[in-house]
Amino acid sequence: MTDVSATPFAALDANGSLLKPALKADTEVAGRFGYRGDIAYDGPETFIKEVFAVSEGKPAISFLAGSIKELQTIPKIVEHFGSALDANGKYMLYVADAPRGARWYIPVNGIPFFIVFIDDTSVYNELIDIFYVDKVKLKKYSTTQKLDALADVGVKFDKVEDYEAISWEEALKRQAAG
Repeated sequence: MTDVSATPFAALDANGSLLKPALKADTEVAGRFGYRGDIAYDGPETFIKEVFAVSEGKPAISFLAGSIKELQTIPKIVEHFGSALDANGKYMLYVADAPRGARWYIPVNGIPFFIVFIDDTSVYNELIDIFYVDKVKLKKYSTTQKLDALADVGVKFDKVEDYEAISWEEALKRQAAG
C-alpha cells in the first residue's frame, strides 16, 4: 500500500489541505493513488470540492476534477499545489461564477485547465456526461472503482477542440462582462 507521503499529494496532506477524504489510498489500478474529498487552497474556507484526483507514479497529479466558487482563485490553486500540478496533467475545474455555458481551455502559469460553468449539478454527474461513462454500471461500483473508471478516461482526455482556448486575461474579462 502506497503511503500518501510518497505521492504528489504529500505536501497537501502535510499542510492539512486534504479535507473530508472519502478515499486517500491506492486504487485498483496498479501504480495509481487516488483521492476523493475536498482540497483547501487559500485557507480552510476556500477549497476545491467534490475532488476526483489520481497520481500515477509521476511527480505530479495526473488527473484532477473538482468544483470551485470563483474563477479568479485559480492562480492561488496553482501556487498552493506547486509541483503537484504540471503541464502534462489533466485538470478540470467546474466554476460556479464562470459565465453560463463557458467551456474554456486556459493555461494559468503554464498549467492547463479545462474550465466549465457549473450550477445545480455535481462534479460526478458532469464527469459522467463529458466522459460518456455508463452511469448504470457506475452505480454498482465502490468509491475506488468509480474513481478508477473516471480517471481511466480523465488521464487520457484530450478533447481540447471541444473547449475554447483563451488566455487567463480573456477569461477574466469575459467573467467580468458576464
